[in-house]
Amino acid sequence: MSSFRKRLLVLIIGLVVVTQTVTLAAVLASTAHNVEARAAEQLRSGSSFVQQLIRFRAEELANGVAVLAADFGFREAVAGGDVPTILSAARNNAQRIGADIVLLLDTKGNLVTATAPEVANSHAAFASLLGDSHGAHDQPSFMVFGRLPYQLFVAPVRTPETIAWVAMGFVLDDSLARRIQGLAGAQVVLVSHASDGTALVASTLAEAQGELPETLLASGATPAAPRVMKLQKLDYLGFSHRLEARGDPVDVTLLKPMSEVLTPYRDVRDALLVIDGIALALAAAIGTLLGRSATRPIGDLVLAARRIQQGQYETAVQVSGGDEFRSLAATFNAMQRNIAAREADITHHAYHDALTGLPNRTLAERQLGSLVSGTDRPGFFALILIDVRNVHDINASLGHHVGDDVLREASRRLRQNAHADDMVARLGETQFLIIARDCRPERAPLYADQLTGVIRSGFHLSGVSLDLHVGCGVCWYPDHGDTATTLLRRAQIALEDSTEARSRAAVYRPGSDEQHRRRLTLITDLRDAIDKDGLSLVYQPKVTMATRSVKSLEALVRWNHPQLGAIPPGEFVPLAEATGGSRRLTSWVLKAAINQMGQWRESGLEVDVAVNLSAPDILDPELGDEILYLLRSRRVEPTQLLLEITESAVMRDPHLAARNMQLLRVAGVRFAIDDFGTGHSSLSQLNMLPVDELKIDRSFITHARLGSDAATIVTSTIELGHRMSLNVVAEGVEEPEAWNLLRQLGCDYAQGYLISRPLPPADVPAFVVTANQLLPASDSTVLQIRALDELATRFGG
Repeated sequence: MSSFRKRLLVLIIGLVVVTQTVTLAAVLASTAHNVEARAAEQLRSGSSFVQQLIRFRAEELANGVAVLAADFGFREAVAGGDVPTILSAARNNAQRIGADIVLLLDTKGNLVTATAPEVANSHAAFASLLGDSHGAHDQPSFMVFGRLPYQLFVAPVRTPETIAWVAMGFVLDDSLARRIQGLAGAQVVLVSHASDGTALVASTLAEAQGELPETLLASGATPAAPRVMKLQKLDYLGFSHRLEARGDPVDVTLLKPMSEVLTPYRDVRDALLVIDGIALALAAAIGTLLGRSATRPIGDLVLAARRIQQGQYETAVQVSGGDEFRSLAATFNAMQRNIAAREADITHHAYHDALTGLPNRTLAERQLGSLVSGTDRPGFFALILIDVRNVHDINASLGHHVGDDVLREASRRLRQNAHADDMVARLGETQFLIIARDCRPERAPLYADQLTGVIRSGFHLSGVSLDLHVGCGVCWYPDHGDTATTLLRRAQIALEDSTEARSRAAVYRPGSDEQHRRRLTLITDLRDAIDKDGLSLVYQPKVTMATRSVKSLEALVRWNHPQLGAIPPGEFVPLAEATGGSRRLTSWVLKAAINQMGQWRESGLEVDVAVNLSAPDILDPELGDEILYLLRSRRVEPTQLLLEITESAVMRDPHLAARNMQLLRVAGVRFAIDDFGTGHSSLSQLNMLPVDELKIDRSFITHARLGSDAATIVTSTIELGHRMSLNVVAEGVEEPEAWNLLRQLGCDYAQGYLISRPLPPADVPAFVVTANQLLPASDSTVLQIRALDELATRFGG
């Protein structure tokens, strides 16, 4: 039913069917009503005819009785009581008019003689006949004798006085009913009601009495309106009428079979059904023709719409039919032209970058996929992925419009300097991809250096000269991959491995995939380790050089990965900083370290603990409240906590760092500059910070020997720290020579594997007690070294 043609055909046929059905129902209903009305009228007319027939028979009886009563011989026989003569004369007169019975009554209404024997045996009230003898001659009178009803007429026998009464009558039997049927044209039922309540039936229907409705057999008044009744399992239209007569009441019912009554109705119905069938067939034929002619233009438009759906916009739509269809076709043509134009524009924007006009990632991946899977794929080609790394800084300092100008100029230079057959695409916000066709592996790094060189410098935009920090990764087909996804991933890996060197680009190194997968695994699992306490802390002792005692420790975080084993801090801490998780890591370390300090304090061990802060931590304004809350909750003195920060962390925002540090410094928390000498801080900036210690980077201590450049730097740093009233800590002390040098230079604290490896919390109390027993008792350098060796032996050095 989804077809418009079918719907139109169904609509036309449906309208015809509904119209014809309503018309047929109305006509048939009217016809049936008229047919039944005519039949009822015929029955009423027949009932009137029956009444006239009975009256005619009454007049006939009256004339016959009058002739018999006037007969001289009959009067003499009555007067003389000659019964045989009376009966003979009565029979002769009865035969003459066809009467069925003759009665002779005396003046008191007693039966003298009768031509019918059953009358003599009946107990009828004959005297009632005499009471009605003065009625009109045409007024019939009925009486039941035995089991038979009779129509009677009574006349006096005078000589000249009334000496007797003579009555003559016709029997009401089936023959009379058949006679009436022949004259009225309907089935007849005569019901006579005797004085004792018995109903006697004469009918043209065989055995009808047993099936007559009770309403017909009852002695009450019969209905005056025709109605349908069931007799002998057939429906009849019947009209009942009580005859106007004296004596016992007689009902006449005229019946017509409904099948006969409805014969004209059926004829009309059959004719109308034939006409409706012909009309329906014509409607179907006309609907089919109209549907085809009406839907042909629509079909053409549907085909055109399907062509448009499939992206075929070249064929113009041409349809036949009225002006409406031609106008619709013209609209279709304009629509498909507009769609083609919009689709071309959408396709261009879908596959090209709006800022630079270069192909975007989607088009580059499609082009790359066709290169590696097409039948005419080259034997080799290179992917050069270039990242302009300081665009975000340019946006922040000069505005996004300048950053956009930089990217547009960079894309223009790359297009201008790339080979004509190479594709230059903008792969990401700051990344450009060059697909270099037919570029051999040995030429790819040189080609990459040339392209990165043209966009490194020489930018003069908005009155500012800019140099771009460019990174570049290179891989090639087929050595580094045979699918588009693999090649792009490995070009990205090479880009991440690249440096800011101007003379070379980073080439993908086989095996780098595993390293990057490891990084992703560590980044993901580190979050779970922090949330589920999967990390641990170890503590490395620091020796006070002047008293040779251990009063402070440095807390160092460790991670034992369930699958990868022990992960060094130098690997997962930078990952946390790069992914924004360093703050959560720092919170965990601070909480664990301060909790441990509280436990040691409860056990009687009073030590200072240093905790490293990541670069963004000191700039977080909520850090101070967090630390002070932890110290109060564990009842740890703020002066026992030392926070180590790097120079690079401070240099990000020296004023904000100084303000946050000062808030903690007022509460008693101390600060140390970690890895001093490797950053870019100036003495003026360092002087403005509330710092208590300087930690000399291990790279200087490892190579410190008397007379060496490293020793000179260490000496200068210690003197500088003391001049600034700062304690100096040397980390990375692993050799006796470094210990001796630090003693001679007056360094305040020493830390390193020569003293102790990082210890688990359970070993710290024993180590502190032992170290504070052995080291103070060692006055000479030799004894001190021996004491350190003994500590190393006892605590797993």
